[in-house]
Amino acid sequence: MPIRIYNTMTRKKEEFVPLEDGKVRMYVCGITPYDYSHIGHARSCVAFDVIRRWLEYRGYEVIFIQNFTDVDDKIINRAIKEGKNFKEVSEYFIKAFFEDIVEPLNVKRASHYPKVTEHIKEIVELIQRIIDNGHAYVLDDGTVYFHVPSFKDYGKLSKQNLEELKRHRIEPDPRKKDVRDFALWKAAKEEDYKAGSVFDSPWGKGRPGWHIECSAMSMKYLGETLDIHGGGKDLIFPHHENEIAQSEAATGKTFVRYWMHNEFVNIRGEKMSKSLGNIVTMRDLLQKYDPRVIRFFLSSVHYRDPVDFDERAIEEAEKLYRKLENALEMLDAEINATKDDGKLDEEAEKEVEKFVKEFEEAMDDDFDASRAARVLVEFASFINKYVNTSGQKIRKSMEKMMESFLKLANVLGVFEDFQRSDELHEEEKKMIEERENLRREKRFEEADRIREELRKRGVILYDTPRGVRWRKVKSTSE
Repeated sequence: MPIRIYNTMTRKKEEFVPLEDGKVRMYVCGITPYDYSHIGHARSCVAFDVIRRWLEYRGYEVIFIQNFTDVDDKIINRAIKEGKNFKEVSEYFIKAFFEDIVEPLNVKRASHYPKVTEHIKEIVELIQRIIDNGHAYVLDDGTVYFHVPSFKDYGKLSKQNLEELKRHRIEPDPRKKDVRDFALWKAAKEEDYKAGSVFDSPWGKGRPGWHIECSAMSMKYLGETLDIHGGGKDLIFPHHENEIAQSEAATGKTFVRYWMHNEFVNIRGEKMSKSLGNIVTMRDLLQKYDPRVIRFFLSSVHYRDPVDFDERAIEEAEKLYRKLENALEMLDAEINATKDDGKLDEEAEKEVEKFVKEFEEAMDDDFDASRAARVLVEFASFINKYVNTSGQKIRKSMEKMMESFLKLANVLGVFEDFQRSDELHEEEKKMIEERENLRREKRFEEADRIREELRKRGVILYDTPRGVRWRKVKSTSE
């Protein structure tokens, strides 16, 4: 079954066919590092991480680019307020982004993380191409504007009414030829000199406009036509609309084949925003919740559905996560207690194949991680039932169960760190046997002391109707 993607440009699902067979060129808009990252940033990062993981699961080589807008009005304003250079501010919050999202939430690193300030040359060259093609003009102070009426397809992504746009001055400036025109290069102002955010260009000192950076950096690493360009829904207009205009005005080629946009995060039923004062930073969230649970919570929602965040939603996600974790632990313990007799449980393997097929169908259908997560929960229920029923267990089939479950779970970015059991030492085997004898003699206090000693060594015991089961993991005393 081919992968189908909902393309924002066409407003419908389309079969995914990359420009080059077996390779995906993918660009996702990153953060503007002027403050700590919030759950909205994490939602977008996790959503596109799941999409990337699924493409890789299906055998594609994915070149994944995510930028940092490391020079911007908000960064400059904060730098001036704190008496710093703009780069001090951006570098600090870029570091925090990795600490608060990438590392704790197990987000795969991008192939490249380009920064605006490291690509001024490419940006200037692209602006010059646009000017040369008659789609931009230079003002006396060195400001360069893209002339929107020169690009006949402007508005094709956002479906904006061009006449209506005249009432919304994105960047007010009476010197514009048309009120809808947007800046490609901004002439340096007093605040730029204060913050150190001044760069050379053929038109004078200044800095890039917001939109041009993504066109220049994506083209450098991925070429003039991208397979997938993603970001939050709020970027459709003006950012992505302007990217299309300036890129296609420069190259005459289709800029992006599939546009993808994730929905917003709602906090207790309201859209998260600074104006409502309900921003939830990842730094605060990580103080309260297990990052693995946060990852599962975010990755088990379809990227085009809003994330409804509140304490109850996280608690429900934690219950499901623990159910999955418990199923894996009990399966591992049962594998340890079962000898390989070379047989296969054909019925069990058919069930596993069914879960894999259902998961794959969900993800192929516009990366429906919500449906895929439900399949994973059903798979865990099957594992629990299989492990807890009486009758012969087949080790080889349980090993395949474990392998299939982990492979699917890893698409959602969970249980990659799941620790399979190590072998027991002879002394530990004797301790387990001694504990069983003590339990039979109803000497439970002594039995509990042995259990605790084993736990300190990293040996976790499970008392089941079928007898004691164990898992040996990294020692809890280390």
